[in-house]
Amino acid sequence: MLTQTLSCAVCRRLIKHQSCPNCDVPQYRLLTEVKIMAPGPTNTTPRQSGNQEVSGLVIHQKVNERGERSTRDHDVKKEVKVKTSIGEPDKSSEKVIQSVDKELTFADDENNKQIIEIDQNNKFVSTKKQTKKKVSKQSTIPSQKRMKKSIAISYSPDGGYEERKFVASTVKQFKENHLGEDIWFDKDEKNTDSPAWLSQRLESIERCRAAVCFLSHSYFQCPVSKYEARCLLERQHSEKAPKIFTVILDHVEIPKQYSELLVNCISLIESYANLSLAEKSSHVIGRFMEDLENCASIFAPHVPPTPEMDLTEDYKQKKLCQWTGNDVQSWLYNLGVREFFQQSFAEQAVDGFLLMSLMESDLTKYLAIDSRAVRKKILQQIFLILEKEQRLPGNWHLRLRTQRCRADAVYLVYDPADVRLAQNLKQDLQRKNLQVLTHEKLGQSKEEFLHINGPLMAQAKNIIVLLTEASISSPFVFHEVLFADWLGKTLVTVMLKNVWSKMRPSLKAVLGECPAIDFETKMYSDGMDILQHHIKPLRKVPGVVLEQSYLNRMSDGLKPLQILAASTNGGWSSGDLEPKVFISYQWDMQNKVQEIKKVLEANGIPCWSDITPTMTRGSSSVSSRSSTISSLTSSSESLQGHIQRNMKAASIVLCCVTPRYLQSDNCLKDLVLADQLQKHIIPVLLRFVAWPPDTGPSQVKKTLARTNHVDLSNDKLYKQNFHSLLDRVRRQLAQKT
Repeated sequence: MLTQTLSCAVCRRLIKHQSCPNCDVPQYRLLTEVKIMAPGPTNTTPRQSGNQEVSGLVIHQKVNERGERSTRDHDVKKEVKVKTSIGEPDKSSEKVIQSVDKELTFADDENNKQIIEIDQNNKFVSTKKQTKKKVSKQSTIPSQKRMKKSIAISYSPDGGYEERKFVASTVKQFKENHLGEDIWFDKDEKNTDSPAWLSQRLESIERCRAAVCFLSHSYFQCPVSKYEARCLLERQHSEKAPKIFTVILDHVEIPKQYSELLVNCISLIESYANLSLAEKSSHVIGRFMEDLENCASIFAPHVPPTPEMDLTEDYKQKKLCQWTGNDVQSWLYNLGVREFFQQSFAEQAVDGFLLMSLMESDLTKYLAIDSRAVRKKILQQIFLILEKEQRLPGNWHLRLRTQRCRADAVYLVYDPADVRLAQNLKQDLQRKNLQVLTHEKLGQSKEEFLHINGPLMAQAKNIIVLLTEASISSPFVFHEVLFADWLGKTLVTVMLKNVWSKMRPSLKAVLGECPAIDFETKMYSDGMDILQHHIKPLRKVPGVVLEQSYLNRMSDGLKPLQILAASTNGGWSSGDLEPKVFISYQWDMQNKVQEIKKVLEANGIPCWSDITPTMTRGSSSVSSRSSTISSLTSSSESLQGHIQRNMKAASIVLCCVTPRYLQSDNCLKDLVLADQLQKHIIPVLLRFVAWPPDTGPSQVKKTLARTNHVDLSNDKLYKQNFHSLLDRVRRQLAQKT
């Protein structure tokens, strides 16, 4: 006898209509309940003979997208208990039907049903067990309908206990509001101990539709969270820009380049300062929940985890970062900690994620452990557990972080499509007495790929990244670069092709501020000399003049990738537009000035400086600019007249200050003219100079003493302060308009 019913595809409940009242989705599947009639014993009376039915057996007919039943056939051996269909079931009348190739078994229980799939020919396809008592989170959404999680959580992994507690509590409340299947939080993804952890975090940032950022002092000190912030800011200029929701946790000075993160933010340091962590989390939920629901793509009812009441020793088989609250309780019990202190850990819901961040002050302040001996015992045991875990075979990547590297060893990161190019570069580096390592095998997964090549990478001090068209979309380059950065290696990019605009946001965030060498527009031999000097500097260069010239050339050839890409991309041509920035400089810093000019023009700020070959300054610090006559523009004007006209049109005069600049006639003439025209002067230090200057003409010292300078005198300060220079120029131009 066959009867057909409908079942919801999400919650599996039997329904009468095509829409489930529980899940509110119009998806359903066809169920066919089959009562299998088995022949009874031959020695029974006519009233008792006949058929017996198998109770509680539900058979699913497998239906494909076109409505056709599957024709797969597998031999299934089960055993079926049958009972009399007339009257109450009698244990003595139970029979077991056995077959050579088929045996059917099932539990005669309402909560545990045997699910058997058959095809249209009544042949068995597969068998599985349906349990109603336990419902896992994974079963709420069918696997074929799973989507990528669209809400990412960005926080500092170096944050303390209080910060981690707040982040975990807030994310938990988000998930309880039907966002549990759509939030990517590395703690819940159980990947914090994976060698690909960093790449997985940045991948979630790259594909998210919304991100919740928890800003704190440690957020801008930790490279991981800074990469996530840069990646989000980079995506703001794309078509699918994610929405950013920011929570400010403490008094932290937000760098200007991260100001876009504050468009939609809530600060917990003012009116919410006296609230508890739970109350602060509730305010964050109330502020952002409605907007996050608009960004979400998956809604699923929250399924609370099954509480574990018994203390077990399962924690001994897990890593500390994967411990649950019950595992922590079992560990404390076996450690001999008093029950009163165990209750404190339970009330604070301390799991492995929070346990790893505990300090002695946290044990006193948040867990009320007033015994110094107990605090010391707990912290010592945590340290011993982490030390023991580091020696486990699966934690090979943790041991690589402490491995000593070879100063003369380098590791080449490249896409397999560029293997011939990499081999040529490898041979040239080997001729310079360098040991060159590359990946050996690709493996079957990213974990296997890193497991094979990670130990080789750990041997090298410097990592050379070959930037080509193939590398920007290469998963091998992506994972190797991020793993090398996680190991703390020095990254240098060999730019064979300027593909900055096509690069992934994550790679831009990691490589953007790393040094890079231009192999696209410069001579190959010059690039190799700069690369060798960066990896293994020469101890001595013959001749004082030659040494200084050599060092200047090596220094100028190494620039951050973001700046190098902007300068080699042709910059921004001002054409016939009037300049907004006039750059005053001395001839010895011409390369640096040209770099600053191109970066400013790449950001849409027209600049003017006499850098062109036909319009150069005198080669002596006491030379007169009027003595140098260049080729003229459309009108026959002198160089000095050309300078006066462009400075008059400009709104800002950028003075590139060096010790030679302060002694130059050009400096005096430019500053006097700028003072007469009442132009805004911004001094930029390209070489170290005491400020305010104590050398040079009195009028120069007097003019510069009234201004605030920007220090770009070395590579570190250049990376750190160039954004402030750019913001300062933009603000001044905005005031003029």
